[in-house]
Amino acid sequence: MDANSSAGPDGIPAKFLIKTKETISLALLIIMRKSLDEGKIPDILKLAHVTPIHKGGSKLKPEQYRPVSLTSHIMKVLERVVKTRIMKHLLEKGLINPGQHGFVPGKSTQTQLLEHFCDIYEAIAEGVRIDTVYLDFAKAFDKVNHNILLQKLVKHKIKGKVGMWIREFLSDRKYRVVANGEMSEEQDVKSGVPQGTVLAAILFVIMISDIDEEVNRSIIRCFADDTRNSLKIKTEEDKKAMQSDLNLIYKWAERNIMEFNEVKFEQMACGRTNGICIESYRTPSGKEIEYKNKVKDLGVITSEDLLFREHIDSVVTSCKIKQGIILRKFITRKEEPMMKMFKTYIRSKIDYCCLVWSPWCQKDINKIERLQRNFTSKIEGMEKLDYHERLIKLNLFSLERRRERFMIINAWQQLEGEKENILGFK
Repeated sequence: MDANSSAGPDGIPAKFLIKTKETISLALLIIMRKSLDEGKIPDILKLAHVTPIHKGGSKLKPEQYRPVSLTSHIMKVLERVVKTRIMKHLLEKGLINPGQHGFVPGKSTQTQLLEHFCDIYEAIAEGVRIDTVYLDFAKAFDKVNHNILLQKLVKHKIKGKVGMWIREFLSDRKYRVVANGEMSEEQDVKSGVPQGTVLAAILFVIMISDIDEEVNRSIIRCFADDTRNSLKIKTEEDKKAMQSDLNLIYKWAERNIMEFNEVKFEQMACGRTNGICIESYRTPSGKEIEYKNKVKDLGVITSEDLLFREHIDSVVTSCKIKQGIILRKFITRKEEPMMKMFKTYIRSKIDYCCLVWSPWCQKDINKIERLQRNFTSKIEGMEKLDYHERLIKLNLFSLERRRERFMIINAWQQLEGEKENILGFK
């Protein structure tokens, strides 16, 4: 619990709970036990304060704001307990779509992308191509129908006291808008997983956990609501199968009262065409899905040639800008603060999904390495040392060696069964 987080609608700040935990923990335990046993939650704990945060652009347009919800810290403690039990149940029973990598322990954007690129490289090894359609749900978390979600909870064997408690958790929720010191009247929340709550993510995962059951041949992989549909294309019939599965996904969305944002749909093909024309797939309404030779997938720019040059250039440019800001805004060049800023603002950007896009061309390897080479030369006492000496002094690996180390660790964890074997190691 973040001690500096603001109080929710109940007026109880996190700092108070942290400082008085030894005194109030027993009382809270009794209250929470009673709530779970009886399936009852006080109205104040189901109220959210929503603050609109400006994203940019015109301040007169509502779409230029994103809502941030504050809910009760006491409620969040109880939600964490419930979430842990639900997640344990879902994992033990294998009830989560294996292609879902969002909010699932041991999975991440990197594991999702690794699985996808394993499919691509497998297709290339077979001498065929793989078509991918990138789908986009419209306000997915806000569109969740509570009745359908409750039905899926029962299907996932989440019933009894926990099921009754979640039904209460979703029902009769309200929110107020708080802006510029003013507060609106309470409004009803009629759909969606409750924003600002701990349970929102796992409830959404349950909501779309059966989307993969809808398709016949293609592979669906998700990170929360970010969804892609892929299939190896060996014949013209495979293209028809891909289109058919896309239509079936739409039927799933219709049944679940979910909507797609078709404007953001994209498609891309990787591998050998073998004389099979690349044509745009279509939505059931007949809208042609735009073909792209590069897409931004979970923050990684991917292109047909799989060289990741655009992504590498983007990372380098972003890190150079951040380095410039650090060197201009901070006078100190002392080792401790400089290294903390480097690891926080620059190296974290380089590390993101690096197992996916790690360069193999020496030119690209050098381009990435120069980021650390240049930054470490600015640290006090390092100016006259060569790069290798600076690495020893600062207890750093080169960025190339760091990526290799990540790869070896990841491979070892899969071989030892500590991680899901997504790379097909035997």
